[in-house]
This record gives sequence, C-alpha cells and structure tokens, in this order.
Amino acid sequence: MNSSRENYLQVIHRFVEEKGYATNKEISQFFEISKSSVSEMIKKLKEEGYLKVERNKISLSEMGELKAEDILSARRLWEYFLSEHLGMDSEEMHRQADLLEHVASEELVERLNKYLNYPKECPCGKIIYKNK
Repeated sequence: MNSSRENYLQVIHRFVEEKGYATNKEISQFFEISKSSVSEMIKKLKEEGYLKVERNKISLSEMGELKAEDILSARRLWEYFLSEHLGMDSEEMHRQADLLEHVASEELVERLNKYLNYPKECPCGKIIYKNK
C-alpha cells in the first residue's frame, strides 16, 4: 500500500472516530484537493475492500479499520521514540513520524515497539492501538 492510500485511511479513521463517517467534501478540504480526485481514490479503496460507502457517508470496513490502526500505531510509536528518546520538539516529531510511518517495515515497527516496551499512548496522549 502506498503512502497516499495510507494517508486516506488515517484521515477517514479520524473522521469516523469524530462523527461516525467521513464525506468526500471533508476529505477534499482536509487534503486541499479536488473532490474528483478524492472520489477516484475512494473508489479504489472501496474496490480493494478498505471502505464502505453508503450514499455520501464513507466509513472503514473491518479490514480498513485494522489497516488504519496499524498505520496509526506505527506513527505513534515513532512519535514516542522521537520525542522520548531523541528529544525532538512536537513539530519536528510529527514531521519525521509522518515520513517514517510510510517507509518502516512491519518487522522494524515490531522491534521498535518491543524496544519501547509496548507503550499504550504516544506523547500527545493518543492510543497506540496495537498495545491497547
């Protein structure tokens, strides 16, 4: 899965947590891209089994939710490491974690998780799903 798809799943996950679903318009505004570009990606993610779409309400399938939580867990583990072990400030920590979440293998993320002793939350207080 490429980083663009991963970013979509994360954003949809955020909207689903906030209000139960996302809309094309909200996603378009979040990424500052056209609604037609969003529609194209939503169609692909739905065909791949990651999304459910009912009328204008977009939500994650079970597979999509698991994938989004894996991506978010990896990001939050990197945030924890960068903040707690490397002393990065919040802005730089978020920027670097966004890069690392997309390139680190599952094996590396698992080793990082073990090294960090399976933290429950990132420095911002958000849950690390794989450790809940």
